[in-house]
Amino acid sequence: MTIIIRWFSAILAVIMGLPSLLGAVLQSATKIGYDERPVAAISENFLEGNEEFIDEARSEYWSAGYARRVLTPEDIEGTRYFLGGFLKFPAQEATGVVDDLCVRAIVLDDNSGRGAAAFAWIDGVGFMNADIKGIREKLSDITGDGKLISIDVGSTHNHSAIDTQGLWGNIPKSGRNEEYIASVIEKTADAIREAYNSRCKGTLYYSSEAYPELFHDGRDPYSIDEKIHLFRFVPMDSTKKEIYITNFGAHPINLGWSNTEISGDFPYYIEQAVTQSTNADFIFIQGAIGGAIHSNMGVHNGIPEELTSFEKMKEYSKIVAGKLAELAKKGEKVEPILNVRHEQIDFEVNNFVFLLAESAGLCNVKAFKEDGKIYLTSEIGYLEIGKNIKIIEAPGEALPELIYGGFYSAEEAHNGTEYPYEGIASFFDENDEVLVFGLCNDALGYIVPDNDYSSSGAEGHYEETVSTGSVSATAFSKEFFELLEIWG
Repeated sequence: MTIIIRWFSAILAVIMGLPSLLGAVLQSATKIGYDERPVAAISENFLEGNEEFIDEARSEYWSAGYARRVLTPEDIEGTRYFLGGFLKFPAQEATGVVDDLCVRAIVLDDNSGRGAAAFAWIDGVGFMNADIKGIREKLSDITGDGKLISIDVGSTHNHSAIDTQGLWGNIPKSGRNEEYIASVIEKTADAIREAYNSRCKGTLYYSSEAYPELFHDGRDPYSIDEKIHLFRFVPMDSTKKEIYITNFGAHPINLGWSNTEISGDFPYYIEQAVTQSTNADFIFIQGAIGGAIHSNMGVHNGIPEELTSFEKMKEYSKIVAGKLAELAKKGEKVEPILNVRHEQIDFEVNNFVFLLAESAGLCNVKAFKEDGKIYLTSEIGYLEIGKNIKIIEAPGEALPELIYGGFYSAEEAHNGTEYPYEGIASFFDENDEVLVFGLCNDALGYIVPDNDYSSSGAEGHYEETVSTGSVSATAFSKEFFELLEIWG
């Protein structure tokens, strides 16, 4: 009976939404009905970051604070929630809870007097820029000179979480539950505020190591950050907990295509293992996962083949937690230097699927028209921690070659052309550590190099389906190199 109701509800949504869907198709095809570019040069609640970068520490210590909130709704049995990440019809409705969805927040301050930076990562498939600006609005009283000069909010890209984008409902009906979105905004702002108010002085350590056996790149050319990165904050006050900030790139999709239950996937279980063995607070920040970068749960890692996908994920989480324990022992002290800068960026939207989603109002995004083309405004960011840790903040799922190089040549690429830029990491010295904070401050889908972009649905080109379009990567590379020329 439940399946019949789901099918009936999905078909009814299509029938009732048919007029609006046809209108969205017409608007997307003709590009009629879009507003012209907004007059305001800087959008509301956009935070530029530091007005100046420093090269030498002005304090002996860092300060850091942490907070965590559970996002799992209590009314899961009586309210319809869609899971985000898998395109299905009827859409995937949540039927239960395996473990909690969370938002984890950390505030870092180099005590230079220029202000602190907040980072919060939400268990969700993606969180839109307009919603993130709603979080910043709630924190406006602690934002500004000497307070929070940067608020970066990202998502773990969890495919077993509630749809926070809107793309995963019974289209043309959005999958967004606005009451849940409001709750996520409120709880994330609350966590950031607590992290800001609970800061204490301490020492920050950094370590990283390549573990190629733990990751898999699902799209050629093979280009991937094979490292797990760990920042470990050790407070001076022994009554305070240490904080583990973990960064690597891998899709949390391990409950599978048919799953209908909410789960935090591997970020939740890595956290469980870390907190049980160290009593430290934990935050996972997603990396560069474009090209379907997955966790590799093969038998070569000691994970039995006969286990279910969920069981393999739990074993994988224990392995990663063990690697973090190893990394924690060999971390090197990081000088208290924190530089951060953001820039607005316009992405031309020429992917019809994305245009259709925007026109139908599925997501909280607003496109505009200029010179006959359609654009969305988003953000990129650049962060320096210490003297040689450089962080690229990407507003979606950037293919790793955009950062680390390894592009297809003209002979290999789908479009028979060369990509006009080097990988962004080429800007830095060979001794610099270059990290990516992915799905940061927006969730605009995959950012695919122009020379290998296909809109025809060719085999091996799934990522283009969930992308703003064929020139997003060059816009991304161009804006980043211009940003680095000034601030890098």
